[in-house]
Amino acid sequence: MKKVLLTALVAGTISVASAQNSAVNSAVLNHKNGTLDKALADIEKATEHKKTKDKAKTWFYRGVIYQDMIGNPIYGKLTDENTPMVILESFDKTVELDGQNGEFAKQVPERKQMLYGQVLNQAVEFHNNQDWANAIEKYELAHKISPEDTTAVLYAAYASTADNKYDQAIGFYDELLKMGHKTEDVYKAKVQLQQATEASDDAVMATLADGLKAHPNSVYLMQEELKYYLKNDRADEALARLDNAIAADPKNASLYAVKGNLLERKKDLEGATQVYKKAIEIDPNNFDAYYNLGVMEYNKGAEVNNKAAKMDYRTYQKQGKALEATAKKHYQEALPYFEKAHQIQPEDKSTIQNLVNIYTRLGRKADAEKLSAKLN
Repeated sequence: MKKVLLTALVAGTISVASAQNSAVNSAVLNHKNGTLDKALADIEKATEHKKTKDKAKTWFYRGVIYQDMIGNPIYGKLTDENTPMVILESFDKTVELDGQNGEFAKQVPERKQMLYGQVLNQAVEFHNNQDWANAIEKYELAHKISPEDTTAVLYAAYASTADNKYDQAIGFYDELLKMGHKTEDVYKAKVQLQQATEASDDAVMATLADGLKAHPNSVYLMQEELKYYLKNDRADEALARLDNAIAADPKNASLYAVKGNLLERKKDLEGATQVYKKAIEIDPNNFDAYYNLGVMEYNKGAEVNNKAAKMDYRTYQKQGKALEATAKKHYQEALPYFEKAHQIQPEDKSTIQNLVNIYTRLGRKADAEKLSAKLN
């Protein structure tokens, strides 16, 4: 009797387990046939039953079924904004139960990459509609799905900036730096946001110092660092840093261009001129050196003109014409520098505007009008 009863009990157990496994198999079959609503109903039952709730296959197909509903013309209505998270949790549960090398766990990375693309597309759609909050939420989810990919984090920073949430944007840029995405643009954007939020000079200078370690030849980062050195009465320290950098890399034209900018700020115009010319000697296409040489000569002319404009009539009759001739000479000397800068960067608006001003002062009306039209 005991043997018969035991056999009956075992038979009953097998019957229940088979019934639940059939729910998973039914879900797989319905998924294959495209009846995703039935597949979903089956798989949700399986995730709750004690016999199948701890099976990797159950959770893998739960993720697959939900994922294939996204964007489906018939079953897409059964998904909502939380569906991607449900999918991610299902796949993570699969790996947890199956181990990294399990039959179903091995299929998860490809599925996650597909999910990453789906969520990123949703984020971009929100972004394009300027729905910043939802865009950022989806970018963060995409980053969670694929932690090594920098695209979602970068665009989250862009969206936060567009939404005027600068502290949040700085956080995303910090995340990019932690991920090793240390481009010059990332440091530049972070510095600008720190400046917009009135971060302390020490905080900004720390970012600049880190940026210059990664990009020692960045003109922008060097110039911004120089501003803070000057603001904090550390011009000599800045000059010393530049001289050390030049000694280590004497053929780097950008370093000379930055040193010229520093000397300008210290009112050493002769020294600045020589250093800018050295930069051009090393790199005949150094835009900054040409542009700044043009600005220096232009400003000299403007100062002379202003002096003449402030004269009374009698004094002007005696000295005005000579001063105007001197000013014109400076404008003529500035012109080739600006023309070369314009040749190097034809779309730079500041260069074009300066050329329009010089052509106008030199009486070259046609040239001024031509460039003015381009500017407009």
